[in-house]
Amino acid sequence: MREAQLQLLLALAMLIATLLAGFAPLKVLTVVKNNGVQSRMIQRILSLLSCFAGGVFLATCFLDVIPHVNGNFHVFNKNSSLNTRYPLPELLFCIGFFAVYLLEELCLRLFAHKTPSTHSHTRASEAHEERLNAFGCSECECDGRDKIQTKNCGDGMDSIAYGQLRKVSSIAESLNKAETTTLQSITFAAAMSFHSILEGLALGVQDSTTGIMSLFISLMIHKGIEAFSVGLQISKSNSRRLKVAAITILIYSLMTPVGSIIGMCIQNSNLQSVLKEGLVTVLEALAVGTFIYVTFFEVLAAERANEFSNIMQLIAIIIGFSVVALFQLLELFVMSVQQH
Repeated sequence: MREAQLQLLLALAMLIATLLAGFAPLKVLTVVKNNGVQSRMIQRILSLLSCFAGGVFLATCFLDVIPHVNGNFHVFNKNSSLNTRYPLPELLFCIGFFAVYLLEELCLRLFAHKTPSTHSHTRASEAHEERLNAFGCSECECDGRDKIQTKNCGDGMDSIAYGQLRKVSSIAESLNKAETTTLQSITFAAAMSFHSILEGLALGVQDSTTGIMSLFISLMIHKGIEAFSVGLQISKSNSRRLKVAAITILIYSLMTPVGSIIGMCIQNSNLQSVLKEGLVTVLEALAVGTFIYVTFFEVLAAERANEFSNIMQLIAIIIGFSVVALFQLLELFVMSVQQH
């Protein structure tokens, strides 16, 4: 009972720490926006911070989560009657990766079907453009007040309508881009929330005070860096939807305590210990796939494709990677000291 109370208190402490770290980037972006600072330098700094976050996710995936899953699978394979040489963890990594990929594609398609007006505007402008070309319109130029000046255009009214449709088409494209960014942000948050649940699960299944405290300290250090990185990505993707960003960060922060409660329920259940190990290992392996997708598709690829792509981004990624790598080294050193 004492261990359960300790786990609940530590889960609450982790919730508060995650909220503070997650909301810090949102607060900074809000202050910057309210002060009217939207310079190229600010955008460059945000890009470098995103690259730093990508390095954090990369190191967390390959230096923390994957070795942990492989270790758990080795124990499970030894204690169970499975005893296989098939690379099951790697298979589950890929299943998790494809699951998140499929989830995002389905969301994008579903959302596209629910917004026919923007697509119809785009199709209308394309059809009207073809009609104007048939009349012999060779060149159209827009001034700052959305009026059209044309050369060799057969119908003045058509040229005005063409300008209006081009404006509608531009707005539609902007809306589609914003909607896609929001959906990608939701997918990103869902993947990271799944990972957070499993972190809490690992804390919840501990059955000794020493194990609980050592894992809590490790998670707090790791979670602070991760939460800041997640908060930064969510805030950037929803810079014009601050309420959406705040709600998403709040949901993400709640997932570790939720996972801890689930872990406590599993630990106190009547399931066999081998079955518990197998269940946790499968869930953690699936989470690795989500981590790989988020790291390479949502963060690193997006930043590498923007206008700031240069050697400084690579340095920021390496710094983020090195921070987690050093913390992993420090954790091993502390564990070795405790054993002696």
